[in-house]
This record gives sequence, structure tokens and C-alpha cells, in this order.
Amino acid sequence: MSGGATRTGQRGRRQNMLTAAMVAPLVLFIVVVFLWPVARFLALSVDNSDISSNLSRTFAAIGDWQPATGSPPEPLLDALVQDLAEARNKGRDGVLAQLINQRQVGTRFLVIKTAKDAAEGKFDARPVGDALLATYPGWADPALWTEIIRARGTLTAYYLLGSLDLQRSADGGIERVPADRAVFVDALLRTIWISLVVTVVCAVLAIPVAQAIVSAPPAWSRIMFALVLFPLWTSLLVRTVIWIIVLQKNGPVNAALVFSGLVDTPLTLIYTRFSLYIAMIQVLLPLMVLSLVSVMRRVPASYMKAALSLGAPWATAWRRVQLPLIMPGLLAGSAIVFVFALGYYITPILVGGPGDQMISSYIAFYTNTTLNWGLAAALSVQLLLVLLASAFLLWTARVLTRRPAGAP
Repeated sequence: MSGGATRTGQRGRRQNMLTAAMVAPLVLFIVVVFLWPVARFLALSVDNSDISSNLSRTFAAIGDWQPATGSPPEPLLDALVQDLAEARNKGRDGVLAQLINQRQVGTRFLVIKTAKDAAEGKFDARPVGDALLATYPGWADPALWTEIIRARGTLTAYYLLGSLDLQRSADGGIERVPADRAVFVDALLRTIWISLVVTVVCAVLAIPVAQAIVSAPPAWSRIMFALVLFPLWTSLLVRTVIWIIVLQKNGPVNAALVFSGLVDTPLTLIYTRFSLYIAMIQVLLPLMVLSLVSVMRRVPASYMKAALSLGAPWATAWRRVQLPLIMPGLLAGSAIVFVFALGYYITPILVGGPGDQMISSYIAFYTNTTLNWGLAAALSVQLLLVLLASAFLLWTARVLTRRPAGAP
């Protein structure tokens, strides 16, 4: 008995080692290609190394000096000139200028020009501070030095605060940004709301469609299933542009409404929240249908017939019998649709109005246009937190729906 158990244990260990060897390349691929790049990008939301490394002498020379006490002292300006000259020689002056300009708008050319002159030795004469301030008096601005002092350290909360429409006040506290700059919280809430509406509508529309596919004869079921899959074979951009053509003022929808006499003049259907909902639902509905069909096929039709034969009204029978059985597919489809909806930015840009832009549009803008990767990463952190919270809620709902009736 002991020998057989030993051989069984050895086979089990070999099987586990073989399984681990087969899974290891996949795990390595996911870590290298997905997890590490995502983690590195999200880390930019608190990364301040580009400023701290390029202004190391300046930060060391600041000491206890505060901008409110007067002009920058000579050792501080001397250290600044040395840092800017070195940054210019290393080709890092453009990055440094961009980062400082993000904190104090209008200082980009000040940093670049100063770095160029410093690298060419135009401030070698002593005292350096007098020559620097005479040429570029902007370096005497207390607001600029306040932002530079706040940028000390390799980590910063600047981008995370900005993504929440917050900023540092003059005394170092946290306050809301002016109303004309407070856009990110509204965009995040709008993104969540639009995604929830799209998910709910997709669920309501997908349930009867999936039930029809499952209940139809095999030939018709295959045809209906193919019609559901057909939109997935078409580019997202093409499907979105088609809605622009269909919903425009001289498009077929408005032409039909005017011809039928329901309206006298064409309606504004495109570039509205309505057109955004229509386009997103049309794109995401097949994903919900596929999730429901895969579950409904495993639910015997005899269950509903038995409930109806026992005298239960159809609505009660469906709610008490059918709905709990298809709930796993409904939750899985809702998760897929909600996650896809959260990340949409092409469709809102093309068919949505100015007040319909979602948070992904801002992430793409700061990543590709302004190259403010820190703020883009901070906004991505918000989106990731929403995804994690949604995953937790869906997991909780799944656990509750699987709990036996009457369980505590």
C-alpha cells in the first residue's frame, strides 16, 4: 500500500511539474506584455523622478528658503543654472520644461531658453544670479518657485490631485480647482452613468433575443445566431460612422419622420447623448446576447413548463425559475459590456456631443496630444479603481445568487 501511495504521489508531483512548465510561458507572457507595461504606466501617476533628477543641485540649495522671504539667493540661482546646463547637454531640458510648465503655465520657453544660454556659458560671469535675473526676470516669480519647491522628491501627488479636480493651495493645503477647470470628476461620473445605462439596456434587450435564439428550431436558431455575430465582424469605426449617416438631419431616420408627418422639421439626433447610447448599445449588445445564449442553452425548457403547469403566472415563473438560472450569464455579460463601455472613446468622440465625452477620451488626449503621461496615468488609476469596485460588486452579486434559498 505504501509503495503504491508513493508511486501515486510521484506521478502527481510529475503531473504538477509538467502543468507548471506548460503554464509558465503563458504567465511570463502576460507579465512581460501586459502586467508590467500597465504597472509601469500607472506608476507615472506618482512619478516625479524627471524633475528631481534634473534639478538635484537646485533642490539641495533651496534648504529652508521660502519664496515669500524675497528673491532667490545667489547659491540657489547658481545651482539652477548648473542643473539647466546639464539638462541641456543631456537633451533633457525639453522634458524638464514641459513638466515645470504643467505646474506653472507659461514657463516652458523660460526654462528652455535659460537652459540653452546656461549650456553656452552666458551666465559664467559672477554673480550668476544678477545675470540670470537681468536676462530672465521670470525666475524671480514666487509662484514659480513655490511650484518647484513642491516638486521636490521622487514621488508626487500632483497628478492624482489634478485627476480629482484638486490642487495645492498657497498655504500647502488641498482645495478644489476653479470651476472652469473642474472637468475630470464630472467626466468620471458621466462615464460610469453612461456605462451603467448601456449595460442595463443591453441586458433588457438581450434577454428576449437570447431566449428566441434558444427556443427557435435549429435552422432558425443558427440563422439568428449568425445575425447576432455579424456586427462583430465589422469594424467599430465603420459601425460608428454608419450611425452618423443614419441619424444626421438629412439621413433616413429624419426623412422617415418628416415623411410620416410625425415631425415638421428634422430632429437633432446626432451628436447627442441619445445617439451615443444608440451607437454603444448596437456595438455591445451582441456580447450580452452571446453570454446569455451560452447559459440559456443549458436550462431545460421543462422547468418553466412545470412552473406554469403548477399555476404560477408567467411573470412569476420567469422571475422565480428562469431568472436565477440564467443569472450567471447575465452577470458575465453585464461585466463584459460594462468594462467595454468604460473604455470607449472613439464612439463618444464621433457621435457624442461636447458634454458626452468619457474619461477615456481625456486619457487618450493627455497620452497622445499633450504628452502629459502623469495626468493620463492618474486618470487611468481612477478607471482601474472603478473596474475593481465593479468586479467586487459583480462577484458579490454572483455569490448572493448562488446562495441556496433560506441560507443565512
